[in-house]
Amino acid sequence: MTTAAPVLPTADEDLAQRLLPIVMADPGKAKHLAEAALQDARRDGDAGSEAVALRALGLVARARHDAGGAARHLRASMTVARRHGLKTHEAEARMSHALILDDLGRTSAALKEIDRAVAELHGHRRARAIMQRALILWRLGFDLQAMELYRWALRAFRESGDRVWEARTLTNRGVLHGFRGNLKQAEADLRAAQALYNRLGMNTAAAQVEHNLGFVAAQAGDVPTALARYDRAHDRLWSTGVDAVSLLDRADLLLSVRLLPEADAAIRAAIDACTDGHLDSVLGQAYLTLARHGLAAGAPAESKTAAAAARRVFHRQGRSVWSARARVTELAAVVALGKANRGTLRDLRTAAANLLEAGWLQPGWDALLDAAQLAVDLGELYTARELLTEAGGAAKLGPAPLRVRWWHIRARVELASGAVAESVRAANAGLRQADSYRASLGATELRVRGSAETAALAGLRLRLALQYGGPASALSWAQRCRAAALSLPPTHPSTDPVVARHLTELRRINGELAAAPTGPQRTSRLLRRQRVLEAEIRRRSWRAPGSSPNAVDLSIPALADALGERVLVELLDLDGRLHALVVRGRRVTHRIVGEIEAVRAELESLRFALHNQVLGHAAGGERLERRAEVLDRLVLGPLADLLGDGPLVLVPTGALHALPWRVLPRLRGRSLTVAPSASMWLRCATASTVDGKLVLVGAHSAEQAADEVREIAADRPGATVLAGDRARSESALQALDGAAVGHIAAHGEFRVDNPLFSFLMLADGPLTVYDLTALRRPPALLVLSGCDTGLTAVHPGDELMGLVAALLNMGTATVIASTGPVDDGATRRLMRDFYGSLATGLGPAAALAAAQSRASDPDRASAASFVCFGAG
Repeated sequence: MTTAAPVLPTADEDLAQRLLPIVMADPGKAKHLAEAALQDARRDGDAGSEAVALRALGLVARARHDAGGAARHLRASMTVARRHGLKTHEAEARMSHALILDDLGRTSAALKEIDRAVAELHGHRRARAIMQRALILWRLGFDLQAMELYRWALRAFRESGDRVWEARTLTNRGVLHGFRGNLKQAEADLRAAQALYNRLGMNTAAAQVEHNLGFVAAQAGDVPTALARYDRAHDRLWSTGVDAVSLLDRADLLLSVRLLPEADAAIRAAIDACTDGHLDSVLGQAYLTLARHGLAAGAPAESKTAAAAARRVFHRQGRSVWSARARVTELAAVVALGKANRGTLRDLRTAAANLLEAGWLQPGWDALLDAAQLAVDLGELYTARELLTEAGGAAKLGPAPLRVRWWHIRARVELASGAVAESVRAANAGLRQADSYRASLGATELRVRGSAETAALAGLRLRLALQYGGPASALSWAQRCRAAALSLPPTHPSTDPVVARHLTELRRINGELAAAPTGPQRTSRLLRRQRVLEAEIRRRSWRAPGSSPNAVDLSIPALADALGERVLVELLDLDGRLHALVVRGRRVTHRIVGEIEAVRAELESLRFALHNQVLGHAAGGERLERRAEVLDRLVLGPLADLLGDGPLVLVPTGALHALPWRVLPRLRGRSLTVAPSASMWLRCATASTVDGKLVLVGAHSAEQAADEVREIAADRPGATVLAGDRARSESALQALDGAAVGHIAAHGEFRVDNPLFSFLMLADGPLTVYDLTALRRPPALLVLSGCDTGLTAVHPGDELMGLVAALLNMGTATVIASTGPVDDGATRRLMRDFYGSLATGLGPAAALAAAQSRASDPDRASAASFVCFGAG
């Protein structure tokens, strides 16, 4: 009995089996092999291998996001196959070409092309074409049909043992589940696909799945996980070029945490990538993301233009679901422009219905909430309730920001209906969601940016407390609504070895830039490297995991006991008016102070005058005195009968965080401390005392810093002194960790562009906020003797970023810092006097007040720039 000889694959089939999977593992290697195979095939006259090699080059071009190049190679593959009657090769190239036509925005042509391929293919090859057809259908918005085809294709691939295409199908289906809000199914499919790719050694495909897992985390509102997954994927995919889709996914996530400049950069890069790669299918999404950015950035006119452009692109491509998304954003821009009417409301409902009918739940809910918000504004409360009911899934199944938004609108509807108790309950529920979401963000920068929605809801809850609960209730609720990020446990990005290395290199670069003039080319290189390092430090810090939300309820009796003879004044900006809650004894009094805009304008004039006087301008002193008197009358005048003449605790709001309070006539000579919130002051004031050493750091970046710390040390045996070249970052941080009192005399700079890179210039370069996170036990009292060290960036909800905020969050009880420029000599004299007063037993706030009151006329402006923050 004889047996049939096994059927061996032909040369072209063997080439296809070897070459095409490599495209998904390593496109660069696949390109090299395909080019070599193409040369061999043409030399040998092997038309089948030539068609395969050309198809592989087309797929490589697509993997590198070059749709134009991919189309040329695939058309060439079809031409070779057709010329030699190789119908299967032609159909397979046509199958790949269909996806490229879709990438080019030619959706009708893509469907015709894939249908021609399906008709010519059989067996597992036909299953592959059907899977590709599902992808094109999904992009056109036919989700259910696509899902059914994915299920059919998966069964076929599993039966035939085609693991590569099983993984591809799982990837595509996982992404579809993600867009439709089925996040558990999306995660399961993508993890299964990633496991298959890893088993097959297809590293590039596995990295692409890692990015898609980041997209699923972003849909769930898990920002740190999404960022970490995006970064891991990016690190492994850099060699494949710029991927517009990945950039837009990242931009969407950055928009959700209001990192607007970074989101804008990602969107612009995506638009460039679409143009370079002829990716018209993605261009509409890029314009839509740009429109959403415009809304977040307060540019509704630009947003409307971009959304309309996106809608035209989607309409031309027949992508009805994406057209509905663009229409929602266009209408949101109309609302933001103040031009909405009942027709706008009707159009929003229609667009939302289209999205929900297509199964795109989160965008549909978002559109319904846009409509509900508008209905409240138009007084259509019955309609608003209907819309909230239709969007009820958002309150239970949506990501945290969407849940916050639902409860905020519910609170507005109830209040407008006169149901105050229901409004309070809704606002409370929304703020609990906001608290949990904020706590899930480990990075300080992400926590403080928050969202406009949370700030607006907090404002509503405060107004309810003031109007219906009384001043004490309002004060308690204010602690939930302001500087809430500072109540969360601090993060320590500098403990990341990569961040630590970057910070060391950053100090070296800044030291080179500051030390001596360099040529323009070298300076430009150093500045570019500086920007790269700062961006990488920020990105890595964003990945920090969150924590459990802390309770920030304030006990008025506990606060009153801790205050003793002090009076606490907490200022609030509500609807453009400055309010004050004054705690004196156990009584809380509410006063309306005045219009915030008038206070802000005077503050700018006062800071300008103070700056001029420090610089020694002749007219500065008289102008400063006038501005101080006006500001004193505006802010403190309405509270004069409540302030008494004893120690004060002030909690500013908005721009008032930058006010050098000591220049105001009513505050001269008084013990004064400034805190981010009443609850933060209480936490600082009741912190356990620390016994330890005095550490004095004096860097030569400030002219008299070394002399300043040596003079302070002269009367304090045992103090640790790091002066001149010894004032280096690592040694300073080691000495300060666990100290009772720390003092850093150095040039300071507040970074408006990124407050967490605000710094004190030590001998080896800048000591930034990121560096300070290395402190596990920061000094109980830390004096920052330099310019601008007390300035802070203020975000909605009085969330703060800067040196002082970071130190208070880490556990420092009291910080002495300046809110403006200071003269080195005047600062040296002030600090010597401050420590003298401290030695007599006075607390930091009282000691600073005593030293400031004794400052000579030439020194008074510099002395007044210093503020006591925290416990005092």
